[in-house]
Amino acid sequence: MRFLVGILVWAAAACTPDDADLPRVTAAVETAAVASAGDAADDPAIWVNRDDPAKSLILGTDKQAGLYAYKLDGAVKAFLPAGRLNNVDIRQGVTVGGWTGDLAAASNRSDDTVTLLSVSADGIERLGAFPSALTEPYGLCMGIVGGQVAVFVAYKTGDLIMYGVDGPSSGHEVARLKLESQLEGCVFDDANQILFVGEEGKGIWRFDRAGGDFVPPRLIDEVGGASGIRADVEGLAIFATSAEGGYLLASSQGNNSYAVYERGGDNRFVGRFSIADGPAIDGTEETDGIAASSTALGAGFPAGIFVVQDGRNAPRGETQNFKFVDWREIEKALSLAD
Repeated sequence: MRFLVGILVWAAAACTPDDADLPRVTAAVETAAVASAGDAADDPAIWVNRDDPAKSLILGTDKQAGLYAYKLDGAVKAFLPAGRLNNVDIRQGVTVGGWTGDLAAASNRSDDTVTLLSVSADGIERLGAFPSALTEPYGLCMGIVGGQVAVFVAYKTGDLIMYGVDGPSSGHEVARLKLESQLEGCVFDDANQILFVGEEGKGIWRFDRAGGDFVPPRLIDEVGGASGIRADVEGLAIFATSAEGGYLLASSQGNNSYAVYERGGDNRFVGRFSIADGPAIDGTEETDGIAASSTALGAGFPAGIFVVQDGRNAPRGETQNFKFVDWREIEKALSLAD
């Protein structure tokens, strides 16, 4: 009886009456599933092909095996067996230690490193790695901080370490931030020098920089608050429409929804939506990582793209994948001005 009551309580928390009325969108594309069974697909990143945006790539981790590069039709372009890569991010057109190109970084739990990779129209290639200061690097995001390429690594301990990237296979610790409990999702706003971090059971934090240092954080939304986000807070992404305009998005894993906030000002909550079953592609549940880009990526995504991990991938629940949403659907669902 206690077990049954627990299930009913969980179900009530995961699907409130407000959630039943959420705006819904559908995915335009789904990727081929990752090869590893069970909980494997985790975090995406978007590589924009500057010469031909319609040939851009979506990176996606298989946290048991390596990194995929998907084409915009969802087909696999390349797979790199690089270990237990959990989170991935990318910065394009950067120079580190004399190397210039499009650089991706991933948290690697096989050897407790930050793995560095190059991304091009041909796919992905491992460049090198540098050690994590703590065991089990978990969440990860990249940024251009004070003009330098940086990698932020989040840990289950609540630690978040900023590393400077010295070269294609080297880096060093620059700063250490601390929250109370498990972290994973993060995203850095290069233009405004703001770091957003998801404390899974607490909410979304904002770290601003002043005088070259991060100031004490501010909680911009709390699990269980008025916005309706529910633990775990997972992936974070920025959809930038200008230097300051656009939106911050978050995966609210506890109720299978996605929260949207204004990127500027005090990050006012705009609304939440879910990704429902479509005619040919299933909806999403239990999402971990997300990514977004406002770049027009060909005829399929002329106003940009929102990419999410799907934790169930029904009816093929044994193998997870990623879903691509046309940003115009989200604009319409939430009546966004940008």
